[in-house]
Amino acid sequence: MIRGFLLTLVLLLLALQFLASLFETALYAGEKIYFDHNDLLYTRGWLYYFKWVVKPLSGVLALGLVLPTLCACCCGGPDRRFGTGGKGFPSVLAFFSVVLTGLWAVIVGFQLRNNEHTTVSTLVSNTVSSGVFVYPLGDGFSLKNDCDAAPFPQIDHGKTACRLLKAESGMAIGCLGLWALTFLMSLFLLCNARRTSKIKPIAV
Repeated sequence: MIRGFLLTLVLLLLALQFLASLFETALYAGEKIYFDHNDLLYTRGWLYYFKWVVKPLSGVLALGLVLPTLCACCCGGPDRRFGTGGKGFPSVLAFFSVVLTGLWAVIVGFQLRNNEHTTVSTLVSNTVSSGVFVYPLGDGFSLKNDCDAAPFPQIDHGKTACRLLKAESGMAIGCLGLWALTFLMSLFLLCNARRTSKIKPIAV
């Protein structure tokens, strides 16, 4: 009963993760297209390309884990047939979820680290010194920024670009949280499998 409840939660988390990662990837691609189309300058560091790997990978792995979760939830999964005591699937789930949690943590960590460099005051200061406004697409965007405040309304396409960047940064935090919760559920599944395997049937 506990296992079924945990698997249902995992299935829900993976479905949400797939949708969130799909939306995040589409949003990131949309940002690039929008910026390029309107000749808006943006940063392109290693984190910019790292995001291109993690975002679609997150969606693919979430979708790939949905099927074995359904199998484990509805028909007991392959664990019982191959005598792994129900630990096989939770172990695989734990591995992939901790890897994706780490990858998203890198994105969000650098996003938070770069917060001071992506606030309005710093962006304006850099614009004054360089003469060019450069959007921090590759660095993440401070959620403290107000898209209705200067300088965004005064810049061509500034308000839309600001809202896109804030949405992408916010969704990254959401994806990190979903993978972290999935990892936590996989640990609960492992603990439940070990507890169940210690219960021996009483011989009649």
